Amino acid sequence: MRGGEPCYRTLDLDPVTDAILGVPNYGHKTKGKFDKLRIEFDPDAPDLILEPDGQKLTMIVGDARLRFLTAALADVEIGRGDFGIRTSDNRKFDPWMFWWMPN
Repeated sequence: MRGGEPCYRTLDLDPVTDAILGVPNYGHKTKGKFDKLRIEFDPDAPDLILEPDGQKLTMIVGDARLRFLTAALADVEIGRGDFGIRTSDNRKFDPWMFWWMPN
């Protein structure tokens, strides 16, 4: 993606389980049930955005935040957790938090 053309991929989502919702400090349920996640790459997008769109969530990422997102996903893949990433340089959006999930 880095330096590439705009593109997207859409993934199916499973429902959030009660075990996940029971994780300490999880927060609250979302205001909807989402069946799909659309990941959009826009090289010029300055922020990492996740927004509801009906039954689908849309994530937008550009060159400015891509390395932060890929580093976070790589850490989760190898078993690291309990950290957050900033979604914008000016803190206009909340950070995304990652933590250990129940088995």
